[in-house]
Amino acid sequence: MTYAVIGGGNTGQAIAGYLRLKEESVKLYTRDPNKAQRISKQGLEVKGIYSGKVILEASTSMDEVISDAKFIIISTTAMGHETIVKQIKPILKDNQTIVFFPGYWGALECKRILGEHLIKNKNITVAETSAMPFVSIADNAGSVFINKIKHNVLISTLCEENPIALSFMNRFPQLILGNSVFETSLNNSNVVIHPPITLFNAARIDASEAFQFYTDGASPFSVNYVEKMDIERLQIASRLKVNTQSILTVLNEFYDTGYPTLYEALPGLFPTGLAPTTLDYRYMTEDIPFGLVPISELGKILGVETPYTDSIISAASLLMDSDYRKEGISFKGLTKESLLSMSVV
Repeated sequence: MTYAVIGGGNTGQAIAGYLRLKEESVKLYTRDPNKAQRISKQGLEVKGIYSGKVILEASTSMDEVISDAKFIIISTTAMGHETIVKQIKPILKDNQTIVFFPGYWGALECKRILGEHLIKNKNITVAETSAMPFVSIADNAGSVFINKIKHNVLISTLCEENPIALSFMNRFPQLILGNSVFETSLNNSNVVIHPPITLFNAARIDASEAFQFYTDGASPFSVNYVEKMDIERLQIASRLKVNTQSILTVLNEFYDTGYPTLYEALPGLFPTGLAPTTLDYRYMTEDIPFGLVPISELGKILGVETPYTDSIISAASLLMDSDYRKEGISFKGLTKESLLSMSVV
């Protein structure tokens, strides 16, 4: 099969490198012309769980990358989803599949931008996952290190008439089928973990202090707050009749572990994860507008109070002099009834 991977960051390089190791035809899109030239000329060294040097074509031309692709994998941050979908809209071909790794409500945003008419006429399959397939880091010098494979990662499509291809599922065996894109986005573990721990360590991060994000930054009180936010997420999912599990269960299933508490799981799973050195980082700029804001907005429509989630959104917006609610996913114009009809494929 032919794949286009959109996004030349950690996840994009890891996915593209993995696919090439599996002898798939892959093209990588990046906005950085120097990165595109380096990867195309020198290849990519995959290290860690998978290893090997691969030849990989990278380009700054979106048309060149996606023109022959059966599967278009979008691995940018959620902030880039709208721009990317608008960019590929006029050049999509019949029967292509778009997959957001991970979702962050990307499938619903894609539907809004492409429109039901184009999706139906071109027979476009739109899907998203609940998480990245790997934990990885690229050194931007020619190597990408894949140090963990996530298991039991959900994938869902917009409608049952356009299921994800079996060949895609076989290529990513860590994927399991979900029931709807509401299930995938509401099971994103990042959004209830990253923002509160970041906010409660804001002074350290703002001062660019070096510390381990989970080992040093996740205190009993901050993890307790995370769990209160998680209860709000679970209540919203229940109202939507969406299958969800606690964040602790999600993490244990991702990594095939059995930690009894979230306070033990976070440093146990990520003992060497350094904290960001700036607050202008995806833990705030992505996880809040595209993770917490949708949870809060769904709560308003469904009649579920979300005081812990709302407090993080408000405090972070004030701290960063930003309007994360305005920037985020709003579900404007939707009712409880329409949400219930959309939440099951």
